[in-house]
Formats: sequence, structure tokens, C-alpha cells
Amino acid sequence: MEQKPDPKPEPKPDPPAPFVNAWQVRADAGEPVAVVRVRNLQGAIPVGRDAWGRSNKVQPVLLSSEISFVAPFATASASDKLTAETVHYGNLSKTLLDGLERWEQGTPAKTPAAAAPGSAQAEAKTKTPRTADVFELLWVRMTGRVVDGSRIELPLDQIPFLDATKVRSLSLTMYFPKASLLGAGVSLTTTACFKEVLENNPLRSYSRTLRVHGLHIPTLIGVNSNERTAKQMVVADVDIDRFDVTDDIHSDLERTIVEAMESSSFETLEALGTHVANKILNDFRIGDDPKPMKERGWQIKICLEKPIAVPFAECPAVEVRMGP
Repeated sequence: MEQKPDPKPEPKPDPPAPFVNAWQVRADAGEPVAVVRVRNLQGAIPVGRDAWGRSNKVQPVLLSSEISFVAPFATASASDKLTAETVHYGNLSKTLLDGLERWEQGTPAKTPAAAAPGSAQAEAKTKTPRTADVFELLWVRMTGRVVDGSRIELPLDQIPFLDATKVRSLSLTMYFPKASLLGAGVSLTTTACFKEVLENNPLRSYSRTLRVHGLHIPTLIGVNSNERTAKQMVVADVDIDRFDVTDDIHSDLERTIVEAMESSSFETLEALGTHVANKILNDFRIGDDPKPMKERGWQIKICLEKPIAVPFAECPAVEVRMGP
């Protein structure tokens, strides 16, 4: 019997890019000189969890992407034609929407998303696709590699949409406008900075940020005597930077934020914001994992607004940042 040759071993992955906060990625990339962006491409897909934490529910999703290029649009602007130093934003849109469509039709290999450092769920498989799984598919179609850049994931017969040698930074956002009970939605964003000289992993650094948008929460807050007599609406935007979790936990996170604010009675937004951030960093848990979020390296940014506090202003606002 003819002996079949041994299959070729899987290529060894490159070291993952440094996992940093979003500010550091922007600093690594520097000031942009040429940018193409597409905002709020509309789609719908059964992914992650809805506002009640239920799985397998079709949700509207808005896709946005921003590509910063290494060089100015010198040739493209001089010739008034699309050249290799830019991309066709129509094709960018089609690439993202086609990725959603292929996922919904079940054609791609649905492998778990590559988690950021410290994630215990990196290889876990779930019946309902997670937001991170779909996100990774879109990222691979754009760059050819997984989110941390450590390995090539695109089949050899396919070409990634972007030429990494031309790109300074890339940002991709999935925004779910119906995924919050009391807010304007939930989004997941990855931003990556590319190396000037490509060697194996092309990424210099990358970040992942979960954001809960525009939570409207009745809160007892204020220093004036009238503000101590009744609750007023406070609007909260909460960013989790260095977000290293691939499971969809936004409904649990929202519940923690709402409970912390509804049960409080601080006089200042500064104290309230610090209280909420500490609740997330010290008390919030993911499933049965006893590790607090401060040990995962989460960095919290909370912006609190009081829309009715100042009659002739849209709102006063205070922003608090906390984390290691």
C-alpha cells in the first residue's frame, strides 16, 4: 500500500502584537496624513446577545472603518484616479458587508476569535456566534491576519483587501444600536498600528475597546438643595479599554453600571464617576472567574452628563479615567 506523505505542519505563529490602550495605538500611529473612512454601514445578523442578554436574536449592526495611509494622496490627487496609495471606499463597503453576508449564510469557517492577552475564553466554542467571532472574520478579510496579527488566517487563494505596506493604522467598529436597555447601544472597536518595515507580524500595537453608549439613568446627584429632593437623569458613556474578553458581557456590565448609579447619592459627578469605575474594576466578575477586572488590565473611561442641570447649556459633563 502506498504510504501517503505526512501533511505539512501548521506554520508557527508569530508573536502577537503588544496589547495596549487606544491612546497608545493612536500615539504609535502618529498624526494621519491621508485617511479613508466609511461610517455606519447597515446590516443585520444573529450574533452575540441582545439587550436582555438573549442569544440567537437577529440584531441590527452598523459597521464603520477608518484607514490611515503611510503616504499622502499625491499620485491619486494629481492624476485624479484611484491609485495604490488609497482604496476605493465602495469596495471597502462591499468587503465588510460581504463578510456579514457570508457569515450569515454559514460559508466561512467559524473559528473563535483570537483573544487579547489574558483571555481564558480564546478557544472556547459557543452555539451562538459571538461578536468577537464575526469581528475577527471581518478583520481577516481586511488584513489577512487575525486581530493580534500573530498568524495568517485568510486562505492562500484569497488576497486581503488591504496592502499592509501602505497602511499606517486601521480601525474597525461594530455598533449594535439595540443591544442596550437604557442606552443608545453597544460597540466593539479594534484599532491597530502597522509597522513601517514589515517583518512577520505587521502590527506594531493594537487595542480593543467595548463601549456602552448613552445610558440614561435616574440618579440622586448634585450639590444644590433642590437637587437633593429628587433624582434627575444622568447620561453615562462607559468605555472599557484593553478589553480582553471575547464573550458578550455587555448586558451584565450595563446592569452593574445601572445598579451602582441608581443606588448612589453623591453630590458630585467626580465622586459618582470614580465610584462606578471602582465597581467595575473591583466588583464586576465574568461568570465563575474570580479575577477582578483591574487584574485583567482594564482601563475605564466614564463620561457623565447632567442634561437639565444648567438651563442655558446642553449639559455639564465630567470624565473620569481609572485603571492600571
